[in-house]
Amino acid sequence: MISRYRNILWVILGWVAFGHILPAQAQQARAVIDTLRWGFDFKSAEAEQRANRAQHLDSTYYVGYLIEAYHQFEKAEEHTGLAKAVAPLRKSIELYEKDFGYTLGKQYTREQIFSGAWRDLFRQLDYFDLSNRLINCYISLEQPDSAYRAARRLQQADFIFDFQAYHWLAWLYFRTRIYDSSKYAFLKNSIEANLQAAFDYTDSLEMRYQKNTPFIRSQILGAVIPGSPFYNAFESSFIKGPLGVIANTRGILYGYNFQPEEAARYFKMMDSDESVAKMVNLGYTYHAAIDFREAERYFSNVPDQGSRSRGGHWQGYSTLFVYKGNPLEGALTLQQERDKHGFTIGYGWDNLCLARMYLYSGYIEECGLSLEKADKFTEVHYNTSFREDQYRFLLKTLQLLKTHYEIKTHQFENRNRWLSWNWWKNMPELTYLKYTTVYQLANELAQNPERDMVYYHLFHTESIISFDELWMIIRNYSNSFFRDTFRKLQKEDPRPNLDRYYRYFRAML
Repeated sequence: MISRYRNILWVILGWVAFGHILPAQAQQARAVIDTLRWGFDFKSAEAEQRANRAQHLDSTYYVGYLIEAYHQFEKAEEHTGLAKAVAPLRKSIELYEKDFGYTLGKQYTREQIFSGAWRDLFRQLDYFDLSNRLINCYISLEQPDSAYRAARRLQQADFIFDFQAYHWLAWLYFRTRIYDSSKYAFLKNSIEANLQAAFDYTDSLEMRYQKNTPFIRSQILGAVIPGSPFYNAFESSFIKGPLGVIANTRGILYGYNFQPEEAARYFKMMDSDESVAKMVNLGYTYHAAIDFREAERYFSNVPDQGSRSRGGHWQGYSTLFVYKGNPLEGALTLQQERDKHGFTIGYGWDNLCLARMYLYSGYIEECGLSLEKADKFTEVHYNTSFREDQYRFLLKTLQLLKTHYEIKTHQFENRNRWLSWNWWKNMPELTYLKYTTVYQLANELAQNPERDMVYYHLFHTESIISFDELWMIIRNYSNSFFRDTFRKLQKEDPRPNLDRYYRYFRAML
C-alpha cells in the first residue's frame, strides 16, 4: 500500500502555496524546501543531505522532517533502521498539524480543487502517507499501543480517501488478539472479543468505502484528466487498493476460524498474482486444508520484492519440504535466498526455517548454527501476523528437537555407554537441556490463551510449528489430557481432511 501512496506523491511536481500568510523570507525558504523533496532516491545519501538543508532553512516546516523520515524508512532493512524513522515521522506530523491542521477533516469538491484546493489535497496526502508509515513502524517494532494511538489519530483526520485507518485498527486487534486490556488498554478482554473487533472494523472499512467512493470518483478524480499519472495512481490506491485490503483481512479472519474455502475465496479476489500477501495467504490456507500440492504451488510463487517481502511464507513452505521428504532441497534453496538478502528483515525467520530443514536432513551441526544466528538476530515481523512470542516458541521447539536427536545419536554411537567418556561428557548436559526446554515450552503453552485454538488444532493457519514438532512437545506431558483434548477437537474441527490426523495423535498417545 505505501508504495502506491509514494507513486501519487512522485507525480506531483510540487507546490509553493501556503495555508496562511507567512513573512516573505519564510515563504521563500519553504518554496526552496518544496523543490528539495523531488528528483532523487530516498534511500540515497543525497536524501539525508537534502533533509539537513531543508531543516536548516526552516526547522518549523514539516517537509524537511518528511524527507528525513522517508530516507530512514526507505533504507531501513532491520530493527534499528525502522526505529530511526519514528522520531522524524512524529516530528513531521506534529509540525503539519501546527501549520496545516485546517486541512484535517476537510473534503474538497471538484470546484474547490479547480479553484486552488488541490494544494491542500496534496497536503492531505502527505499527512496520510506519514501516518501510515508511522503506524507501520510501530507495528513492526512491536509497539501496538503506539500504533493504535497513531491509527486513531489518522482516523480522526477523516480524509475522504482514507480507508487505511480502519484496516490498521482491524489488523491491530487481530495481531494482538492473545492479550487483553491489562497489557494494552485498547484491547478487549478475550480472544473472541478481539477477533470480533477485527471483523467489525473490517465491516466499517467496507461501509466507508461504499459511502465515500462515489464522492472520490466524481469530485476528486472528476477534477483530473482520465489516464493521467495522478489519475491512475490515485485510482489504484484509493479505488482499487481498498478492495484488496478488505479481501485480504477477511480471508485471514475466516482462515483463523477454520473456514479455508471461504478464506481462499476472499484471497482470490485480490487482483494481482504479484501480490505477496495473496500468494502467502493462499499457501497457508491450502496448508490448513491439507491440500499440500496447492499450498506448495502458491508458496513457490511468492514474489521476491526485497527484504520487506520476506519472513512470511517459509514457516509453512519449509514444512512441505519436510513432509515430502526433500528437506535438504528446501534448505539449499532458502540458504541462497538468505545469503542474497543478508542481515535484513526476515533473516531470523530464514534461519529458523533453515534449522528445521537441516534438522530433518540430518545436518545437526548446520541446524545448530542456524538456530544460534536466529537467537542472536533481532527480527522485525514486518507485514506478518506472526509475532515475537511465536518466533521464540519455534526457536525453543527446534532446540528441543535438536537436543532429542543429539541424545539419540549418542545412544546409538555409544552402546557401552557406561564405559564411554563421550557419554559421560555430553549426556548429562544434553539431558538437562532437554528437560529444561520441555519445562519452558510447557510454561509458555500454559500461559498462552491461544494454545487450544492455534497449537492444538492441527495445521492452523497461525501455527508456526509443524505436525511432527507438536508431537515432539506433547509427548513429554500428560497422555490422558491430550487424548481428551484431541478427541474433543476432532469432533469440533469442521475441516474434513483433519480427522485422520487427530486419530493418529490419539493412537500415538
